[in-house]
Amino acid sequence: MSIRDARIGFGDLLLPESTRRLFGEVHLEIRKEDFLVHHGISPRRRFLLVGPPGTGKSATAEALADELGRPLATVQLSSLVSSLLGDTARNLATIFAIASQESLVVLFDEFDAIGKERSEGSDHGELRRVVTTFLQQIDEFVGPSILVATTNHPALLDVAAWRRFDEVIAYELPNVHDIRALLRLKLRSIRRERGLDIDTVASACRGLTHSDVSGIVTSAYRRHLLFQPDDPLTTKELLDAADLAVSRAAAAHASS
Repeated sequence: MSIRDARIGFGDLLLPESTRRLFGEVHLEIRKEDFLVHHGISPRRRFLLVGPPGTGKSATAEALADELGRPLATVQLSSLVSSLLGDTARNLATIFAIASQESLVVLFDEFDAIGKERSEGSDHGELRRVVTTFLQQIDEFVGPSILVATTNHPALLDVAAWRRFDEVIAYELPNVHDIRALLRLKLRSIRRERGLDIDTVASACRGLTHSDVSGIVTSAYRRHLLFQPDDPLTTKELLDAADLAVSRAAAAHASS
C-alpha cells in the first residue's frame, strides 16, 4: 500500500453531473457524520467504480481524497494476489486495520484482479479464501476511511461482490461532446492560436478514453514547448498528437 497526498481535484476531471453530485453528498455526509449517526444513519464509505480503463475511476478516488483533505492510499490487488497466497489474507487484514484507524481514502485499484485469477483456472482453496476474506473485510468494515474499488471487467466479479458496496458507479468512454469539454478543460491554462479548432480535434479523438485525450494535450504541449515555445499552440499540433494516440490505441487493441 502506498500513501501520498492527492495531486488532482474534481475541478480537473470531466465527470457526469450525477457523479459529481453523489460525491458532493458524500463529502457532506462525512462532515455531518455525528448528526447522521444520531439519527441511525451511517455515511456511505464503500464504492465500486466500474468501466473501461482510462475513464477516470482512479482519478475520482484521488479527487475525493483532495475534496476531503485526506491522504490517498493505493492498494494494487494484483500484486497481492501474485505474491505468496498464504500471505495475502494477512496482508489484506493489515491494510484494513490501517484503514480502520486512519482517515484515508483507500483505492483498491483493479479489484477485478482477484476475479481474473479465478477465471483463469487458479480457483483453488487458498484463492477462494482470499476472495472471501476480501469481501468480508469490505462488508464488515467500520472505520473513518473511505474505500474505493475499481474494476475494468465487472463480468469477472462474483455477484456477491456487488452487494458489499454502498454505491456502484458506472464510467463510460467519452462522446464527442465530452471530448470537446475535456479539451477545453485541459487547454484552459495554455496559450493557443486564435480560432483553434476544438471540434476538429475532438472528432479526431473519437473512441479514445479520458486519459488518452488528456495525454494528447500534454504530449502536444510538451513538444510545442521544446520546438516552438514562443508561439501559441496550434490545431495541427493537437491533431498530430491525436493521430499518434489513435495509432497507439489501435495497436493496443490489436494485441489484446
